[in-house]
Amino acid sequence: MEVVLALFIVIGATAVVLNLSRFAYKSPFSVSSLEYINTQSKYQALLLGVALLVLFALYFVNTANFSAFLAPGNIAAPAKGVSWMGISEGESWLGLGASLTFFITLATSTFVYLQFRKSGGGLKKLLPFLPWVLLFSLSNSFSEEVIYRLGVVVPLVGAIDTSYILLVSAIAFGAPHLRGMPNGIVGALMAGLLGWLLAKSVVETNGIFWAWFIHFVQDVLIFAFMAAAAITPGGA
Repeated sequence: MEVVLALFIVIGATAVVLNLSRFAYKSPFSVSSLEYINTQSKYQALLLGVALLVLFALYFVNTANFSAFLAPGNIAAPAKGVSWMGISEGESWLGLGASLTFFITLATSTFVYLQFRKSGGGLKKLLPFLPWVLLFSLSNSFSEEVIYRLGVVVPLVGAIDTSYILLVSAIAFGAPHLRGMPNGIVGALMAGLLGWLLAKSVVETNGIFWAWFIHFVQDVLIFAFMAAAAITPGGA
C-alpha cells in the first residue's frame, strides 16, 4: 500500500509539474523587464503550490515519518558505505556532504557551460537579476526535494528496503529531466544519480538539509546560465 501511495503522489505531482510551463506562459503577470524572469517566477509559484499539496498529502500518509524527515536532520550522521563511489562505511555526512557538493557542482557547471557557452556575455549583465536567480534556486530546490525525496522517503521508509527507496527516487527524479535541465539522456542519468545520492542523504541523516543544500547549489548554476542565455540574444 505504501508503495502505491508513494508512486501515486510522485507520478501525479510529476504529471502536473510537466504541464506547469504552459500555464506560466499564458499568465499576464509581470515582475521584470526580462521575460525569462517573468515566466520563471510564475512557474516557481505554481511549483511551490504543487509541493505544498504534496506536503499536505504526506502528512496524512505517514505523520511520524513526515515530522522526522521534514527537518535538517543530523548533518554529521554516519553514512552507509558504497564501494563503487568511494564512500566508506561510517564516513561522516559532514565531510561527505561537502565533498559531494564540490564534485557534483563541478559536473553540473561543466554540463551547463557546454550547453550555454554562447551566453557567456550575458553573465556580465546578470547582477541585477541575481536575487531572482537565488530565489528561484531556493524555491525550485525545496519544491523538487519535497516531491522527489520526501514524496518517496516519507511513505516508504519502514515499509520497503532502503535500496529500493533510493532507486525509486533516482528514477522519479531522472525521468523528468529528459525534458528538463540538464536534459537529454545524459542529463537524465546525471539527475538520476543525483536523486539516488540525495535520497541516501535524507534516509541516513533523517533530514533534508544535505539534499536541499546540494540541490540548491546546482540550481544556482543552472538558473544563472539560463538567465544569462535569456539576456544574450541568440545565446540559448
